[in-house]
Amino acid sequence: MSFIDSVSNFRDAGIGSKMKKNLLFRCAKLSTLNEEDIDKIEKLNPHAIIDFRDPKEINKAPDNLSKDLLKKYISLPISASTLNRMVIQKNIDGDNELTYENVMEESYKLYINNHQHVWKEFLKILLSSNNHPVIFHCSAGKDRTGIASFIIQKICDNPIELIFENYILSNKLLTIKAATAEQTTSSSNDYQMVTRIMLETLGKVQKSYLISAINEIESKFQTLEKYIIQELGFKETDIHDLKKLYCN
Repeated sequence: MSFIDSVSNFRDAGIGSKMKKNLLFRCAKLSTLNEEDIDKIEKLNPHAIIDFRDPKEINKAPDNLSKDLLKKYISLPISASTLNRMVIQKNIDGDNELTYENVMEESYKLYINNHQHVWKEFLKILLSSNNHPVIFHCSAGKDRTGIASFIIQKICDNPIELIFENYILSNKLLTIKAATAEQTTSSSNDYQMVTRIMLETLGKVQKSYLISAINEIESKFQTLEKYIIQELGFKETDIHDLKKLYCN
């Protein structure tokens, strides 16, 4: 598929030689889509466009979709209140990178522990895609979208270093401003507490964040496949079907 220029961080989530291409696309919010790119996505004829943002983020910048694409739109909200927790933590541990990196790692654990219903729906949508492409995104296409990408990339047995490499790519493809535009705290009073270091940390990814999610899965379930079966309620045959759909 030709590149979508009007959206940040738009790329194929099928990586390496182990995954099929042009079936899974990851990106930042689609609120910036222009007419030309709307046309490209319509021609792609996606099975679904999945939005992992919470309602507040969506209200600030709704996806710019045509009538036909809106029929494919599915909201699967995930919120870890990361910026709120950064503001609270700043008062405890001070305004520094380490404080906020710890909050980011905590957010990734929350994505795994508090949003099982989202990952279950995500995998159900992939299973029902019938070889039609699926686009999935959050606000910047790096954290929640990063977890979704990890899940399917790991199912396809990609080497972990390749998964990390793909994950870290967001740092090249995003500006801090684009990555943090819709992030708000619950009160305007709190927002005055937001600092440059806070936003810079929020706007980047680093390996330790994804490792934090992986460790959470492995400490409780040993493997991602066991998490999918025991925690999300799928069968081994479902994992086999996902592999058939997305892996070479």
